[in-house]
Amino acid sequence: MSFEQLKQQVAALNDRQQAELISFTLQLRHANDMGYRREVTDRLNDRDKSHWLTPDEFDRRLDQA
Repeated sequence: MSFEQLKQQVAALNDRQQAELISFTLQLRHANDMGYRREVTDRLNDRDKSHWLTPDEFDRRLDQA
């Protein structure tokens, strides 16, 4: 399968399937990056609510990326 065919197949997925695929590819990308894994773990364990994002803030930052 060519990369172009793969892109067409991905475009045909529904929103939920595309979100799953994004999650999967990010997992692959960072699977062996110990620094990234440590940062994610630290952020997940952060109990300081001043560091947390509201859903709206998260969406806004995601749109900027």
